[in-house]
Amino acid sequence: MSKKIWIAIFFITIYSYNVKSEEAFYPEVTFSRFRNQDSSQDYFFHTIERGQTVYSIAKMYGVTEDDIYQLNPGADTGIQADKQLKIPQKSGSYLYHTIQPKETLYSVSKNYYMQGEDIIEANPGLSVATFTIGKIIRIPTNKVTTPPDEENETYNKLLTNTLLNQSKTGEEIRTVKVALLLPFRLNEGITPENAGNDRMVEYYEGFLLALEDLKKQGISVNLQVYDTGLKTDMIPSILEKETMKEVNLIIGGLTAEQIKSISRFAQSNNIPYVIPVTSNSEEPLNNFSVFQINTPQSYLYSKASDAFCNQYQHSNIVFYISDSDKNKLDFIRLLQKDLTSRNISYQVITDNRYLSSEIRRSLDDSKNNVFVPSDDTAETFELLAALRTVKETEPNTSLSLFGYPAWQAYASDVSADFSLLNTAFFSVYYANPTSPKVKAFYGRYARWYGRELISIYPKYGLLGYDTGMFFIQLLNRYGTAYAAHVNEMNYSGIQTDFHFERANNWGGFINTNLYFVEFNPDFTINAKQIK
Repeated sequence: MSKKIWIAIFFITIYSYNVKSEEAFYPEVTFSRFRNQDSSQDYFFHTIERGQTVYSIAKMYGVTEDDIYQLNPGADTGIQADKQLKIPQKSGSYLYHTIQPKETLYSVSKNYYMQGEDIIEANPGLSVATFTIGKIIRIPTNKVTTPPDEENETYNKLLTNTLLNQSKTGEEIRTVKVALLLPFRLNEGITPENAGNDRMVEYYEGFLLALEDLKKQGISVNLQVYDTGLKTDMIPSILEKETMKEVNLIIGGLTAEQIKSISRFAQSNNIPYVIPVTSNSEEPLNNFSVFQINTPQSYLYSKASDAFCNQYQHSNIVFYISDSDKNKLDFIRLLQKDLTSRNISYQVITDNRYLSSEIRRSLDDSKNNVFVPSDDTAETFELLAALRTVKETEPNTSLSLFGYPAWQAYASDVSADFSLLNTAFFSVYYANPTSPKVKAFYGRYARWYGRELISIYPKYGLLGYDTGMFFIQLLNRYGTAYAAHVNEMNYSGIQTDFHFERANNWGGFINTNLYFVEFNPDFTINAKQIK
């Protein structure tokens, strides 16, 4: 980072301060006796959604995986989307209600002796679209209030049910105050002169380029930057600062413990919090303020598998399962399961000395033949070489190769082969090196900082830029009503677009953006967004 743009990064002194315990945010209370509740039924039904796992479902409801396995024999061998699980109803701040046929917000609020507003407050994602049969809402057990007056039932019913239709009006944010909390490791000797290989510094540098572009749009930004280190001991003193309670957006946190502490602070102060890097945080499951940029693997695999089935359902599908390299077997098993459920046939070939012959025996001359390897590393080149040999000797045979996000790390080295074989791979991130927009950013970054972006996937400079551009524009445009409009931005990113889905009616948002990156015979590359 050149000295002329290296702005002050605040080094935080450690104070004797303890982040509030989780119990302070979720106090334990006993269940109240609710109307028409069968006290003998100590579980409710959860309908499994694509991408969910037993682990994520357990975390969502504050139970253990063993609790779920005990109520659902066979779940330990696998679960399936659209099936139901029994979830134990445990005493706590909330109980969970599965919406039944003919139920309305009014009837549910009446049943639990509370106002409809209480249920809306406990479920920020609740709307006409999400108040549907089989969906779960949480009921605050420590907020039982005076139920609607039954003498004016017709009026109260109309008033309560229309709460689901009310659009949220937010306050304008004139200057967007942003806090960036990243492990710059200043206490470890990272300086402007030797920061070139640090991913977090590159993220920050990309973020600064976004601020320059936002300034040209007339958007005012107040940026606070903090070095968190790699542990959690510096986080409390950062969150203790009065200025932190005044920010409109928090971005940062690298480790699970850092993210948890920041998330609790953001939730208690009603501040949107962006998790920029990790894909395996639990925070979106129970914190309405959280936005997770990197898609969890289970969601990513599920969406990629569904898109593959749609795109290649009429192809001859062949899996290549190597004897040695199988780091993508989880995806392979899911994809095979989805194909079987749709009555789409497939073949399997295995690793041997005569791979080209195996490929030829698996071909169907009347269809496109798509090959899917079980690994994203060395095996790819072995299969790639064999498919190239087949294509060169049988040029009229239609061949395709399908693979994984890691392929973009070496796509430039084998781009000709990828184009020859109509290769496609799925990814949350992709910066097309042939795109004028990408080339312009690379040149601009080099001019500002005197070096190129680190050769990794994803590129952190681009990630910082896209994140800054998206969220600051979101807050500038919609103010405090940002959550209701998060998918109305139509932002076209350099490395990623954003499409957010709520984890549940009370949780936060997960970015489910997905590209199919396609290499065409004319050597062009398309990053097709999967809706």
